[in-house]
Amino acid sequence: MKFTNPLKDKRFRYGTLSTAMMIIAVVIFVLVTLVAEEFNRNWDLTAEQMFSLSPQSERFLEELDVDITLYYLVRTGGEDLIISQLLSEYAAASPHITVEIRDPMINPAFLHQFAGGAEGGIHEGSVIVRGPHGFRVVGPDDMETVVFNWQIFQEITDSFDHERAITQAIHALTLGEPPVVYYITGSLEPPLTEAFVEFMASENFIVREHNALIHDIPETADALIIAMPGRDWGTLKADRILDFLDNNEGRVFMALDVMHEPFPELSRVLEAYGLVLGDFIIIEGDSRRTIGGNPAWMLPLPFPHEYIMDPLQREGFVQFMWAPTGIDIAPMPRPSTSFYPLLSTTRDAYGRYVNSDAETILRVPEDEEGPFLLAVAVSDTTFVQQPPHTSRLVVVANRAILDEGVNNSIGGGNWAFIANSMNWLQDQPPGIFVPVRRPPGRTPLMLNDAQVFTMSGIAIGGIPAILLGIGIFVWFRRRHS
Repeated sequence: MKFTNPLKDKRFRYGTLSTAMMIIAVVIFVLVTLVAEEFNRNWDLTAEQMFSLSPQSERFLEELDVDITLYYLVRTGGEDLIISQLLSEYAAASPHITVEIRDPMINPAFLHQFAGGAEGGIHEGSVIVRGPHGFRVVGPDDMETVVFNWQIFQEITDSFDHERAITQAIHALTLGEPPVVYYITGSLEPPLTEAFVEFMASENFIVREHNALIHDIPETADALIIAMPGRDWGTLKADRILDFLDNNEGRVFMALDVMHEPFPELSRVLEAYGLVLGDFIIIEGDSRRTIGGNPAWMLPLPFPHEYIMDPLQREGFVQFMWAPTGIDIAPMPRPSTSFYPLLSTTRDAYGRYVNSDAETILRVPEDEEGPFLLAVAVSDTTFVQQPPHTSRLVVVANRAILDEGVNNSIGGGNWAFIANSMNWLQDQPPGIFVPVRRPPGRTPLMLNDAQVFTMSGIAIGGIPAILLGIGIFVWFRRRHS
């Protein structure tokens, strides 16, 4: 019988090699699994970074120095993927953040301690943010903005607000008790929208309405918001606002418009702090600062201001005004008053007086020459009282700064300006503006008129010219080939 060496047999060698490769593959798989469990990493590949914290939230959480607990109220197995991942990101971003998942069906008594402070109740899917100054409930409706699409007659998700709502709730709880802001009425002022009141609440401000024509300014007022009235204030109302400013270290935000008729009492309050409101409507002559083809729709130029404008510029916010007027500094203001310009037009802007007979939008000789100041911060400090007494105002020469539709059309820049102004008035740090996540195709596109003209020129003239040139070149080559 002839003996055959198995090591020289091809089937044996191939079988052994296959077995060895399988063993090596299993070993590599086990090692990769162990390493993956030890160094757990994941990557957010979504276009809107739905499962990741923004740099704004990360910077804020790095400086967080108070303990915050996030309770996610959801039935076991019913967790929302986006919320669960974001909460884990919060916990990883700061050692002061603790995340707990609570099933409301298993532990209903847990909700009872929060139910009294949550208007409208607490719904499943909510996140309760608990800190040293109380708690806030971020409900499912706060985490998504749903709008009705009239083209398809269905509700659609306009934006995902999970991170913004949670970060703002954490930020508000680090600031302490929210300031109480009164919106002054009584002289045909336009009403505030529910959306604006909710926005201010998210920025840690309580907004209430108050008729200063009938009642004194409440002692609980930390600040006032004043919009352009439909008629002059009257002496008593003006005196009440001046008393609030002069004797109570008052803080006031004013959104005014052109004076189509004399408003002596409103003017008296402004002049007491060195300001004069214009009686003309501004037309912007620089198409790079206008939108919609309308020179009265303008994007003002920002001035540096550490607490109001600089944070907005870093986040890419713009402000939009519709037919504003100008603000002048009085020739001889109080020596104790300091002025900080915030927004202005370009030098190409001009002011059309309300009583002008001009029938053209083009500049005429009687128009007022620019540039014009559109927003200014005022600080008045007197040393008669000890400690020194400081009053502050922010005055904007356009009521459209409060308008909800205008604000939404530019991505929130107007209300962000108001929030930073209110924080400056209250000696608080600037707000945290976390960008919303939008579904594909829902992000607004901001183009000024110069950009529109440029893109139109490229589409109408540039591209056809290039195609024509290519055609002529190809025709010429073929003709002479």
